[in-house]
Amino acid sequence: MFDSPDWLSSLYRRFGALIIDAAILVSIGFVLGLVFESFFVELSVWARAIGFVIALLYFGMFNSELNNGQTPGKRMMGIRVVNVRNESVKLDVSLLRALILITPFFIQGSGLPGALLHTFWIYPLSLVLFGGLVSTVYLMLFNRRTHQGPHDWICQTFVVRLESDPQRPEPVWLGHAVVVGFILVISLALPAAVLQSNIAQPEPDLDRSAEQLMRLDSINYVQIARVDSRRDDRENRFTSVQVMLTANDVADEMLAASLAQLLLQGNDRIRTQGPLMINLTYGYDLGIFSRWDSEMHRFNAIEE
Repeated sequence: MFDSPDWLSSLYRRFGALIIDAAILVSIGFVLGLVFESFFVELSVWARAIGFVIALLYFGMFNSELNNGQTPGKRMMGIRVVNVRNESVKLDVSLLRALILITPFFIQGSGLPGALLHTFWIYPLSLVLFGGLVSTVYLMLFNRRTHQGPHDWICQTFVVRLESDPQRPEPVWLGHAVVVGFILVISLALPAAVLQSNIAQPEPDLDRSAEQLMRLDSINYVQIARVDSRRDDRENRFTSVQVMLTANDVADEMLAASLAQLLLQGNDRIRTQGPLMINLTYGYDLGIFSRWDSEMHRFNAIEE
């Protein structure tokens, strides 16, 4: 009988190392934002790809044999990434491990266009986002034999304590494979449910209105959604417009009014939807650091 938990790092050490590494990445993003703010703003939603590459290289290179399998956080917590032979892993393996780990977290909240809900890409996105996140949380909490998440399981890596003697790890319990398989099947079934729901109904009129605003030089990105909700037996209907600006003019009431006028004149359904809520936003999101200024402007959708 193997005693792998004495060799493997505890979840607390791994979480502590992650906090330290996250703080370092936030600091990197903060400094880059001070220097390249206008460039990141111009990139709009694609600025997150820069943070993704930085995080990928950070974890991929530090957790490889180039640095004894230790990020700065892992070094401070006395743990490292190794393979089944207790050796530091090659750079390509470490990069793959990092890619599997961070991809779901960077997709989450990335502002992907709603049009993807109506294409084939919703299936791999659901597999990576829902399946990846839920599988990672499940395995990290309940896989007590090897303490491996999906990234470790696929790459056959382990996070171990420096001061302990290497031991042969136990195989992962078959039940975990069944649960992860079930999670992945559910993640592939979710898009079918979305496609049947109102969320997935295409709204080409809103897409056309968004494209109209995005032709303006002062705008980087626009997202428009109709909101229908019921509270205290009262129906609440309005149109929500998220506008990302190229300059910090979020308090410009005249700009918001001009955008509202364009939307009301160009879309009959917006005029009858209820209030028009325009959220002017300036900033950027690198995934590892973000900075935002925003202000909400409300206009009556039905002209008097």
